[in-house]
Amino acid sequence: MSLSPYQFQLLTTSSKDVCDNFEHFFTYFNLLIKKKLPTFIPLSGVFDHKKNICALAAHLTSQQSVWLFIDKHREYLSRLFQDKHQVNIFSDVFLMALSATLKSKLTLAVRKAWQTILFVFTNMVQTQIHGYSNVVSMQHYRTKRNMLTQLDGKLRSDP
Repeated sequence: MSLSPYQFQLLTTSSKDVCDNFEHFFTYFNLLIKKKLPTFIPLSGVFDHKKNICALAAHLTSQQSVWLFIDKHREYLSRLFQDKHQVNIFSDVFLMALSATLKSKLTLAVRKAWQTILFVFTNMVQTQIHGYSNVVSMQHYRTKRNMLTQLDGKLRSDP
């Protein structure tokens, strides 16, 4: 999944708007995260969330940047997302807080661009931090498909 140059531009512009209005974004984000995920530990005393979330917003503009961000902040993210399901909820809440912060600037195209890159971020965090992946290698898929095809053929030829 890749971003078009137009989506890249939308993400860059809107991430700057989020960082410029960070207090509103973070306040609303915290309210939502406490409702949706009471077990979420924000680690406020340990980490500067403005720095990390603005860095995340800046890095969300490309898949390679997301991967490098996750690798660099592995300890922070593993403490933040102790359960793999927390990443999905975080992404949903991030999008809701983004919607409240950007208001009319959050057009359908901007929303779609954020949904795309947050989907990528969620999958990458789950892979990097929790070792979970929904991706199957082509070799594994072909082997399994060949086995099923062979079994299917034998079952159909049996009287």
